[in-house]
Amino acid sequence: MKNIGFIGVGTMGCPMASNILRNNYNLSFYDPYANKENIKKLFDLGAIEKSSIADLCIKNEIIISMLPNGNDVKDIALGKDSIINQSNKDLIFIDMSTILPSDSIYINKKLFEKNIEMFDAPVGRLVSNAIDGTLLIMVGGNKNNFTKIEEILKCMGSDVVYCGKSGSGSTMKIINNYMSIVSNIVTAETLSLVHKSGIDRDLAIKLMSTTAAGKGHMNVSYPLKVFKNDIGPGFKNILALKDLKLAIEHAEKENIDLVSGKEVLKVYEKAVKGKYKDLDWTAMFNYIKEINNLD
Repeated sequence: MKNIGFIGVGTMGCPMASNILRNNYNLSFYDPYANKENIKKLFDLGAIEKSSIADLCIKNEIIISMLPNGNDVKDIALGKDSIINQSNKDLIFIDMSTILPSDSIYINKKLFEKNIEMFDAPVGRLVSNAIDGTLLIMVGGNKNNFTKIEEILKCMGSDVVYCGKSGSGSTMKIINNYMSIVSNIVTAETLSLVHKSGIDRDLAIKLMSTTAAGKGHMNVSYPLKVFKNDIGPGFKNILALKDLKLAIEHAEKENIDLVSGKEVLKVYEKAVKGKYKDLDWTAMFNYIKEINNLD
């Protein structure tokens, strides 16, 4: 039976650690900021609290961290009382925090110099998924040794995906969150416009769920066109620009400020000044790559 050490038993970390315990692993934890309720939950499941990282590392084979930011991870991994400075070098360190990929790569490199293996394995989805063990876990690190940690990760997630070398898990998480967070504002603006325009919200959602608006371009328009290297006009960019202007003009009459829509308008206006004017709207993928000098 593997012995697991867990650092950071907050809102996400506590239910994640709980699910490891429910799968009959031995688990001890360290978190000087943990609240009494979370500590009791873990105690009731058989966890042992440690007073320092040094104590946590003594008999554990795997150390997992779930912390707020990159500096916190650097501190517990590379600081004075940290993983790298412990006598037990027969460790695997799994950081499940959401941090910069460059921080994950840096920490991995430093630990590797001390023969400590690290995986970056940030999580996706919600607290409810952490509670019921259905998180999405994106893993970066040595593929040959991924099997050593996969079983543990499956205690916490229903979808455990190996993404590539060190930093790849953190990179995939940041990319995923970028789209989710940005599209969140577009969704909020869209539903505000629905509300102010007097359209029934349930009707609007049901209708838009049948188009690229609700299904997402990755699932609908891109696979049919630009991913097949077909950017011939289906829905021209010039028409997309026209319709976007109509939406913004309508919103202004309803006293709704479509901030994100106005920023996107600038991108379309630049694109249609050149060769993208009469190309399919999915060709904007090529336009974005072009202005960023990508192959």
